[in-house]
Amino acid sequence: MRVNGPNEWADHREWLATRIAPVELAGFAELDRGRLTRSLAAISAALSDGHGAHIAAGVVRGELDHGGSPRADDLLRTHLAIALAARTTEIRDITPDGALAVTNRRQAAECRALATEILALSPDPQLIAFATDLHHRLDRAQRWRWVEPDVWTAAIVGLAVLVLPFVGSVVGSAAVTAGGVLVGGGLVFGFVMAHRKRQWAVDERSAAGTAFRRPGS
Repeated sequence: MRVNGPNEWADHREWLATRIAPVELAGFAELDRGRLTRSLAAISAALSDGHGAHIAAGVVRGELDHGGSPRADDLLRTHLAIALAARTTEIRDITPDGALAVTNRRQAAECRALATEILALSPDPQLIAFATDLHHRLDRAQRWRWVEPDVWTAAIVGLAVLVLPFVGSVVGSAAVTAGGVLVGGGLVFGFVMAHRKRQWAVDERSAAGTAFRRPGS
């Protein structure tokens, strides 16, 4: 599967369509033929439209709940994994260069839950590889990043850290000096925490300033 192409979601949708194994419905009992037909229709519609994967997943779950032959259930589990994989792309944003990106905490949590469920379904190896790669992407999205501070903010904090203890030493007050050191330390701590962001939060800030697009929009 190509990634980070001109439109990762479009590439991803085309790739998922290839994961739908051809099914010879005549080889199944009538009950299973109906289950598989409805499942295939829901998955195909979701991949064709570029949205509605959660609806397709609901349809497939319903067919699995109805029960049938083990062979049909195996196919339905793969269909469900495909729908869940499609859902992971629908809930992410698309950057201006076409890559999929997690830009908030909700997306990260939902994508991780979906990837975990795909792995639990034990579908084909390529879908397992997709879910594993998504877990790695989400791990990277959770990493801390240093965000370049505003020059004036950095200058003010730096000046305060230097001046406050100096004032205490000038007036000859140990209490003022100690207070200045504590205040300066607090300012530095707050400054560092304010400019230490998760990768997804950095991407979220980028999304606010650029034209991130939702899949299917």
